[in-house]
Amino acid sequence: MRPSAPALPPDLARRRDLIAGCGGRFCTVTFLKKDGSLRTMQVQPAALRLREKGERALPHARRAAATRAARHPHLLPVWDVRARAPRSVDLRTVRRIAADGRVHRFGLPDPL
Repeated sequence: MRPSAPALPPDLARRRDLIAGCGGRFCTVTFLKKDGSLRTMQVQPAALRLREKGERALPHARRAAATRAARHPHLLPVWDVRARAPRSVDLRTVRRIAADGRVHRFGLPDPL
C-alpha cells in the first residue's frame, strides 16, 4: 500500500511550488537549518529527479521516496548545485526564494 501525503498548508504549498516550478533552471533558497544557522543554497529541482527518482530508480528507492514524502510533507528534496549532492529543505523555515528574476520573502518560520 502506498502512503498518501497529507495536504500542505497554502503557504508551504506556495513555497514548494516556487522551488519546484524552476524545473531545470537554478533558484536560490535561504532557510534556517536545524541548528538555527541561516543557509543559502543554489538548487536545481529537476536535477534530483534525473539522479534518484522517477521510473529509472530502483523499486525500493521509489518506495522509500514515497514513504518519505508521506511522512515528512514539509521536507522538499532538492539537488544542491554547489555540493553536487541531494539535500532537504524544510519548507517551514524558508525565508527567501530567488527564482526567475524575482525574489520572494517569507516571514519568520513556524515553531518546529
